[in-house]
Amino acid sequence: MSKILLIQPSFEPGLTVPNLNSTMPLGLIYIGTVLKHNGHQIKIFDRNLNPSDQELLNLIRKNYDFIGISSYTSRMLYDAIKVSKMAKENSNSIVVWGSYHATSVPENTLKNEYVDYIVRGEGEETFLNMVNLHEKGKSFSNLNGVNLNPAAPAIDMDKLPFPDYDLVEVKKYPNFYISTSRGCPYRCSFCYNSYGPNCMQPYKEFSFNKSVELIRNLSSKYKKRTFTIVDDNFPSNRERLKLMSREMRNMDIKFDICCRANYCDMETLSYLKKAGCWQIQIGVESGSQRVLNFLKKGTTVKMNADAINNCHKIGIMTHASFMIGIPTETIEELNETLRFVKNNKPDLGGAGIFQPFPRTKLWDYCMERGIIKEPKTTEEWAGLYPTGYNKVNMKVSDIPNETLMQYHHNLNKMINKGRNLKKIFLYLKSRRMPDYRRVISILKPRI
Repeated sequence: MSKILLIQPSFEPGLTVPNLNSTMPLGLIYIGTVLKHNGHQIKIFDRNLNPSDQELLNLIRKNYDFIGISSYTSRMLYDAIKVSKMAKENSNSIVVWGSYHATSVPENTLKNEYVDYIVRGEGEETFLNMVNLHEKGKSFSNLNGVNLNPAAPAIDMDKLPFPDYDLVEVKKYPNFYISTSRGCPYRCSFCYNSYGPNCMQPYKEFSFNKSVELIRNLSSKYKKRTFTIVDDNFPSNRERLKLMSREMRNMDIKFDICCRANYCDMETLSYLKKAGCWQIQIGVESGSQRVLNFLKKGTTVKMNADAINNCHKIGIMTHASFMIGIPTETIEELNETLRFVKNNKPDLGGAGIFQPFPRTKLWDYCMERGIIKEPKTTEEWAGLYPTGYNKVNMKVSDIPNETLMQYHHNLNKMINKGRNLKKIFLYLKSRRMPDYRRVISILKPRI
């Protein structure tokens, strides 16, 4: 049996108090579950809930065989580096990075002196194979999915054990997450799931039976009648949704989802409503059709408007997300986005300043035109991205920063104007109350 410590670095490096809006490290939960299921000893440490360096150091000094660290392309990388340095200086553990950044920027990540190995793509089977080989005294350097080796075979999701949320402190998270699929069948030019040999994975899903069993078991075991289904596009398989709706309507549950506008037809929404869906986050992105085409979104302005209006008709709350500061975007197109919000009135929403992520088509677009330069170190990657999407950290737009920030302010103000009481009412409707932390968090725009 091997001892493995899995760490979620802090998304806000330097924070000395717990982040009350922390999201559950679902990726680590799945990896930890597979390792535990195969007889290994697992500990998950979330730096967002517990930023104490001393407590982490005490764990590291227990000399785990492996320390696995999540890596997202963001300022989180600063903390990932700090944690890795602590591990290398205070233990003999093998330090392994996984998730989005290690997958999309493997060569650069491996240059970091505190990283021994990386796992690219889905990590459950690859990490398990690494641990098992190491336990037998064998090398795992040539394993598929490790370092720069060929990608590992795709995982059959139905063969995964149900995620063991006992690996984390469930009660400390403000929301409960459930995943029934991975990836996305679409190819938006800004999305890490959509492009290139280093994208996370193609679209796949649990079968209807496994999905229903997963939701039923988790909601029952953890007494969670309200949760978020974190799939990129939960209704993308309408036949599966139709079957799931029949089973879920009698579970007495409420959930929210992310969904593309082209799935917000009345028939699909009726299945969602019956299943217990109370809110849908729709990636509208822009009120300009030219910008939507540039983003290869595969939607139209009318489709987005119809999606919001259909949700209003059927009684599902809408959370519309927008991006501004997109390369080639003009002032008039920003005004089109403002008019879209004014005319269609989503219940909630937010606008963020666009920033390209590595190995997406828009990243390549900006690189080819000299708009951005490739960072040389992991620290430089971390410095590219602000905390949140409310700053112009990476200048990729022709619009002056001051003008862009004014539109950012105006757009968020328009989306959320006069809706605080409605937010609280609808949140109460979702049955997530009482919890003062959530009251405070919903009064802020989500971007």
